[in-house]
Amino acid sequence: MGCLKKLVLASVITVALVSGALLLLWMWLGVEIIPNQIRDPRMLQDRSFDYIIVGAGTAGCVLANRLSENPNVTVLLVEAGDTFGAASIIPLISTAMQGTKYDWAFRTTPQKYSSHGLGNNQQLLPRGKGLGGSGQINYMLHFTGIPEDFDRWERLGARDWNWHAMKPYLDKLNYPSTEPESYGDDNSQQECNQGELTGEELYETNNHYASILSESDKHATISFCSRKTFTQNRHISTTDRLHITEVDPRESLLAKVFTEAPRELGQQYHFKPARYTIHNGIRWSSYHAYLRPAFGRPNLSILTSSLVAKILFDDTNHTKGVMVQSVGPGHQSPVPITVGREVILAAGALHTPQILKLSGIGPKLELKRHGIELVHDSPGVGQNYFDHLNLPLFVSINVTASVTMDKVMSVDSILQYLQHGRGVLSTTAIAGIGSPRGGQYGIILFGMGSVDEQALRHVSNMEEDTFRAFFPSYQNTSQEGFLFLSTCHQPASRGGIFLRDRHIDSVPFFNPNYLKDRADIECMIKAIRLAARTVRTTTFRSIGAQLHWPHIKRCSNFGPPLDNSTEEPSDRFLECILRTSALTGHHPGGTAAIGVHGDGVVDNQLRVNGVHGLRVVDASVFPAPLSGTPNSVVIAVAEKGSDLIVQNSN
Repeated sequence: MGCLKKLVLASVITVALVSGALLLLWMWLGVEIIPNQIRDPRMLQDRSFDYIIVGAGTAGCVLANRLSENPNVTVLLVEAGDTFGAASIIPLISTAMQGTKYDWAFRTTPQKYSSHGLGNNQQLLPRGKGLGGSGQINYMLHFTGIPEDFDRWERLGARDWNWHAMKPYLDKLNYPSTEPESYGDDNSQQECNQGELTGEELYETNNHYASILSESDKHATISFCSRKTFTQNRHISTTDRLHITEVDPRESLLAKVFTEAPRELGQQYHFKPARYTIHNGIRWSSYHAYLRPAFGRPNLSILTSSLVAKILFDDTNHTKGVMVQSVGPGHQSPVPITVGREVILAAGALHTPQILKLSGIGPKLELKRHGIELVHDSPGVGQNYFDHLNLPLFVSINVTASVTMDKVMSVDSILQYLQHGRGVLSTTAIAGIGSPRGGQYGIILFGMGSVDEQALRHVSNMEEDTFRAFFPSYQNTSQEGFLFLSTCHQPASRGGIFLRDRHIDSVPFFNPNYLKDRADIECMIKAIRLAARTVRTTTFRSIGAQLHWPHIKRCSNFGPPLDNSTEEPSDRFLECILRTSALTGHHPGGTAAIGVHGDGVVDNQLRVNGVHGLRVVDASVFPAPLSGTPNSVVIAVAEKGSDLIVQNSN
């Protein structure tokens, strides 16, 4: 009996030690050593910088790198958050960061025309809070637009932002492929790398992530096959590159059947495997590609845990600095920091209009209402707010091909990821994206067969009955299947962002007016019908695909069709489920748009109209939506914006 007790005690101690070691390793992986990081703005009170960048999100990271390349200028990057934890590098659990301290966790105002199946008719608006911004919590889809997107921008007043002007910057992100995202044929120039990689090559040894591997793993060879493209080296540095990984249809059954569907649907449809900004199983945002390589530059200072409360102007409307305050407990007086050349707003489409208005740039009546001194009457600030909506439809299959909760939680999946950077944890489960060529709508194949009810409701704000109607197998953790997300690429509805009061730490009112314009309903219905047609193709029937129309009480007078029925759902039923449960695509933009002759918030050089020494470089300058995910285009816009700033200084 004594031996048994000793054995049990030894086992308990071993488990405790191993668990403790893993916890310490996990905590260490989340620590970034940034030599030029400052957390207290009072340390900068008497300093001046040539450039001050507000926001260290997707665009801010690019700007910080490019502007600090010149050792003769000083750059300050201001960010409200801090570094993200280790969980942010694992692609599949990106949504787990939502609703935490790494998320601004905004909500829309209660929506009148949509969101009727969500709590209080409100959509959740997650925005990354920390170095890397929303690029640290998004789904990492890589998309660089289609020619029509940028030509549309020019027609709306964004001179020199057409396809021809943007193509060199987009090509650098797509190198060596120069085809626009939704064009070209299936004979991709990308090749599958069939070579053997060592563990040390797989997890580069110049960062913490190398320590995930044991010594034996580092010297072992790993078979690695995935389509990859890398950006062309614009500068001498070999570290600031965006790594693109494409889902390989030879390894993903869902990607295979998806890309084969146009053979039956018709060649006017372009269905392609998803592409991610993922590097060997690790999230690779602009933070990794641009900001981290610049950490050691003595002319770059990174101020974290600090909010820019307003931009300061002199009597001639030239910027003279910013007012910064600390984030967190305890009240500290705001600190002024002086700028020599320019302030660049890169706070994102939700924050940038708030900062502009608090600084006296915006609609004069709104500013007057809040007692804010007018610097320049700019009616477009906070207007033209657009976003994509997605309608999820669940499709069950009878083969093992999707991500399920059982697979995510299995020891094998965890070990596969830690040892090789492979498996279900190394992607975001999106297998493919499709639309008519140059079309106004499209579908996304999201390969999650089963979902955790509490987790998904936490990030979607769905009511319980709505969630269970859309996910009929919510209790089956091994259910195989996927979601078709149907979307309108060019929504016509526009909303606005309005100040709550004159304080930077008060959350504004966000009203995107989803589905206000009837054209958006008609556009999304076309996308839903494309999804239904795709499920009925021979290639999808071969894996037992069956679409499950949601049974929603408020829509019961209009449908749905019976399961396994060939009956088409009515437009009234589709409109009803759209207005009930379509979810934000997390792609806000347009709230400080480029325009001509003072009509826009910024001119075609991204300079804020009516003042001097202030620019906006983020998705708020987009005059119209992109036909897909905007993150990589934001990087391209920041690259071009950096060139405009440097050219101006010369």
